[in-house]
Amino acid sequence: MPSHIRVALVTGANKGIGFATVRNLCQQFFGDVFSGDVVLTARDEARGRAAVQQLQGEGLSPRFHLLDVDDLQSIRALRDFLRKEYGGLDVLVNNAGIALDIDDHTPLHIKAELTMKTNFFGTRNVCTELLPLMKPQGRCDQGPKQCHFW
Repeated sequence: MPSHIRVALVTGANKGIGFATVRNLCQQFFGDVFSGDVVLTARDEARGRAAVQQLQGEGLSPRFHLLDVDDLQSIRALRDFLRKEYGGLDVLVNNAGIALDIDDHTPLHIKAELTMKTNFFGTRNVCTELLPLMKPQGRCDQGPKQCHFW
């Protein structure tokens, strides 16, 4: 695809806030002002594809790409896809993350380590690999609450 097509990517987007962010971006990209693609990512392929199908049922057309932020090879595969298909990235919304399960009786230090691995180091690795692809007017938000276009 030509590099002039805008592309927005949302990590951890098969449910919740990430899913709503993808919906919102698809609606913005569908309008007269913007055109481009929205890439929904998820670490579980079946759940990610189901989320895309749900949005397609609403008349939207996000794309899906597998992404596990805890897996550097997965992040690099996404990077290579974005470089090949779009020549870069316009919008990155880092939404992927996990929460401590209060009902889990695993020792707190182990739960904290797992949470930091995903929420800090995973996000850092996504940024390390994808921020160099940002186009001149690109934008990276560390969560969906600031997701809009400039």
